Amino acid sequence: MAEKAIVFIDGSWLYKCRGSLFDKLGEENFEIDYAKLPKVICEDVANALDEDISLVRTMYFGTIPSSRSGFNTSKQYSFYDFLERSCGYDTYIHEIDVGNEDSRMSGNSWVEVSMATNLVYYAALPAVMDIAIVIGDYDNLSPALRRVRSLGKRVQLVSVNGANGIPEHTRLGDFPTIYIDEHAADVKLVRERLKRVCKKCGEEEETTWAGSDFFCSNCRGRHRGA
Repeated sequence: MAEKAIVFIDGSWLYKCRGSLFDKLGEENFEIDYAKLPKVICEDVANALDEDISLVRTMYFGTIPSSRSGFNTSKQYSFYDFLERSCGYDTYIHEIDVGNEDSRMSGNSWVEVSMATNLVYYAALPAVMDIAIVIGDYDNLSPALRRVRSLGKRVQLVSVNGANGIPEHTRLGDFPTIYIDEHAADVKLVRERLKRVCKKCGEEEETTWAGSDFFCSNCRGRHRGA
């Protein structure tokens, strides 16, 4: 029987650590294939354990500024919507009042508290999760990770080389740490050019857009000019 895994992603941490992925491939920038990311990690875990892994769900934790003057949050909301609709993620997003210093400072703390809460919650549920796969900075998650292991669940830590300073002997995880930068080529998004039909006018156009709704360049231009 396959081991059930839930992937927990600290979105803020992953965004900050993208540079390690770029450096690995010698590129200045590229997009991460978020639909592929949890599958690549689960495949690595399955190969290491010589066991079948069933990905139960992927949980993404992040923040978004709610009161930054001149900052348009629509792109970030669209990204989180994309994670849910196109990648099948469960997203947990905290709005931060950037004008409030206490709120700004609590942003990362909120992510850590939310991740810790969900880690322990799913570990306590019977027959839901066998392995918790944690992508992020697990320093402040150590009490939750120890609790998860005390409940009989196993923990797989995922980081980038040099990002987390906790030595392996602290035993926060049950297996050797997976370093995501070593999988940079696997999680790099490669866009295919396909012909798609415009949802509005019905015209066919070649595009790399992989979202559920496609609008051709003419219809997008008319919409912007309206």
